Amino acid sequence: MIEENFVLTEEQVKRYLERLHMSYPIEPTLENLHALQFNHLKYIPYENLNILFGQAISLNGQDLYEKIIVRKHGGFCFETNALYQWLLKALGYKVSSYHTRLIGLPKEEQLNRHRIIRVDFGDSAYITDVGIRIALSRKALLLEENTIQNDGYSDFRYLSAPSQGWIMQYKRNNHEWEDVFAFHEKVEFEKDLIMAAFYCEKHPDSPFRQGPQLSIFTDSGQITIANDLLVISENSRIIKKQKISDRDFEYYCNDYFNLNLSDFKKVER
Repeated sequence: MIEENFVLTEEQVKRYLERLHMSYPIEPTLENLHALQFNHLKYIPYENLNILFGQAISLNGQDLYEKIIVRKHGGFCFETNALYQWLLKALGYKVSSYHTRLIGLPKEEQLNRHRIIRVDFGDSAYITDVGIRIALSRKALLLEENTIQNDGYSDFRYLSAPSQGWIMQYKRNNHEWEDVFAFHEKVEFEKDLIMAAFYCEKHPDSPFRQGPQLSIFTDSGQITIANDLLVISENSRIIKKQKISDRDFEYYCNDYFNLNLSDFKKVER
């Protein structure tokens, strides 16, 4: 059962910030929002290991806190962005959630299966997101049409589209603009996201069931694993790209993502 009005306690907020290598208290400023987003990406991995190993996913706030903060696992967007929004609310930010449709690769129309967070500062709104493996900004992005914003590595912008609301695009060095996701400004309740999360967890066509997907940011780049491919980038350049074995995967999970596969007991799906 999802608690719509789940609230993190002061002690839970302190422990959450410790996980992010940040000190309590934190004022709800834009500068701190940027820092919270980057540290979340740097210290809490994006990962689908519970789904891959057949463990049930819970979107209940207390369960997410136990998984991500106490047991120091990661999660996918419906987990990490859910817990992150409750942290932001506890810190005093004005927060709401949107459901988005991924429209990048592959090009065919996809389900609404990504969650993002909106934070309001007066008349301005920013999108913050700690729950996607690729095309993710290191800082919150101003929700303003055709304003190019750079996170130090890539350019990002939002375009308005009559049928899709907003489209978020990003542009890597020496590449063209690429679509990432589209969304309408329709505020979602927690229960509105259950069906999409259930699809990601259980449907045989879900990309989260096809193989491991992990990502974590570093000060100068990003480390990702997609199925059996490890990619490490620094300063917008790929410095390592290789196929990995199951044994390699276990080693890299521990070494790069601080995840011990023995914590993910294999069960029949």
